[in-house]
Amino acid sequence: MNKTCNYYVTFKTNDTCEYSHVWQDDNLKKIEEKPYDLSILKKAGVNVLNITGGEPLLREDLSEILKRAKELGLFIKLSTNGILYSEKARLLGGLVDRLFFALDYPIEREHDRSRGQECFHQVIRAIELARELKQGPIIKFTMTRDSILYLPEMIDLADRLKVWIYLRPVYDFFGSQGFEPATLNHIRYYAQRKNVLVDYAGLEFLKEGGNKVIFPRCRAKETTITIFPDGKRVSPCFFNQEGRQGREDICSSCMRWPYMLPSFTIGLDKYYLLSLYTKYVNWRKGIKL
Repeated sequence: MNKTCNYYVTFKTNDTCEYSHVWQDDNLKKIEEKPYDLSILKKAGVNVLNITGGEPLLREDLSEILKRAKELGLFIKLSTNGILYSEKARLLGGLVDRLFFALDYPIEREHDRSRGQECFHQVIRAIELARELKQGPIIKFTMTRDSILYLPEMIDLADRLKVWIYLRPVYDFFGSQGFEPATLNHIRYYAQRKNVLVDYAGLEFLKEGGNKVIFPRCRAKETTITIFPDGKRVSPCFFNQEGRQGREDICSSCMRWPYMLPSFTIGLDKYYLLSLYTKYVNWRKGIKL
């Protein structure tokens, strides 16, 4: 079983993303950034390190963190808004296995509105540079009820940039309940394209309304570890700290993918089988997520 660490290396931000709450939380901003012994994760059975935030490229010692993770043999994923990438790209060279760039819309005006600042062209240049440096950039398209209307244009943009695009529905509390069955079929149709990636277990879970607190599907405790910038470990997840796994009010209809997608890798049911199918499809396309 793969075990994932969601490592929030910083809660600093340099945009005001419309579907992120981090930049709005004053308590998170007060958390200090401190060194963390990654070997603890290795001993705990972690083999996938998901670097997130805030904006990870704002962490001053990020390259040291990545080097240590690479020494430990961890599979490293990193998500960035791309604003700082051009000046820090070479610090990431050879240290990240999957590099995701958040792009909310294929249109400058709409993306900049979503991010709260003018940054669309910076992100496009960042993706082009990452491709030139052979760092395997992937566009992460977080689909909302508004942005899903631009799905064909987003995929066309990824085609022009000659990169992968990962389609991920927004977390439930930002309005993904508005995704109708026809919308999900629309996503599945485009997922047949060679450069388009999607998690089929996640789509089915979204269709079924997310986590049920009576019979929770969440397995965050078994499949993930969450580390804050100061090295504090929270459980079972970032959103439900010290509560009952999958059974608190905040867990109702949960579709928080950094926890739910790993949860689908255990427990023999349709989500487990669809998780295996997703891995098979990605293998056929020549990529591992």
